[in-house]
Amino acid sequence: YALPGEEPHWLMDRFIYHLAQAAESFEYHLLTFTHPHGSSVPVYDELILSGRLDGFVLSETNFGDPRIPFLLERRFPFVSFGRSDEGLEFPWIDTDSENGMRLAIDYLVDLGHRRIAFLGWDEASLTGNLRFSGYLKGMAAHGLPVRPDWIVRGVVEDEFVPAALQYWAGLPSCEQPTAVAAVSDHVAMTAIQAAQQVGFQVGETLSIIGFDDAPIARFAHPPLTTLRQPLPLITVTLMTMLDAILQRSPYTPPQRLFLPELIIRESCAAPQAE
Repeated sequence: YALPGEEPHWLMDRFIYHLAQAAESFEYHLLTFTHPHGSSVPVYDELILSGRLDGFVLSETNFGDPRIPFLLERRFPFVSFGRSDEGLEFPWIDTDSENGMRLAIDYLVDLGHRRIAFLGWDEASLTGNLRFSGYLKGMAAHGLPVRPDWIVRGVVEDEFVPAALQYWAGLPSCEQPTAVAAVSDHVAMTAIQAAQQVGFQVGETLSIIGFDDAPIARFAHPPLTTLRQPLPLITVTLMTMLDAILQRSPYTPPQRLFLPELIIRESCAAPQAE
């Protein structure tokens, strides 16, 4: 298993912990390694040639992930936590990001919100696109308007998130979003801090919901309402699939989606009467 990059990654830290537990339950050992950014394939090739491992567990997949066609061509066993380009057939498990975000919108609408904004990653992120699609479909399902200036997507969260909150705070009160659906907990917690700096009271005048349920989400101020990825179930299923492949009895179906769980805390509430 290739470790994530140098930056802290709350979700993947938990994923690795649960993956190690799942591997042990199947009497496998988890070998972790690193590789230079943007040059993963040579490291995977070297490990295959070393004969030191039976298979790979991939994660953090995205569009054009070179590892997937490489491993398919080499016919080396692997499973993936995450999808890639359409048309590639390989064994993967993923959180249902699209319908998970629809759950978030449903919850906010049930609270009474009608002006719901979205903060997300740019179009280069497969997961980000799925969660944005869920936002759009959720809003459409409830017949709610989507203003272009309520949608802000970017790369550097510490830049685009504060800029969005400052812009929204400057709108007339009748045009301000009363809730924000964020693509991740990190984006949501950046939004909480930025919102408070421009005069919003999170959990009162502005509701914010995240995605992933990072360990730190419960310690946000206020504690963050979010969607929890079922990592124990995902990792056990990944190891079940990989073990089946290694035993030459492939797991069916070879692709599965798991719906995240809504975790209600204090960052969301009914909108205030105007």
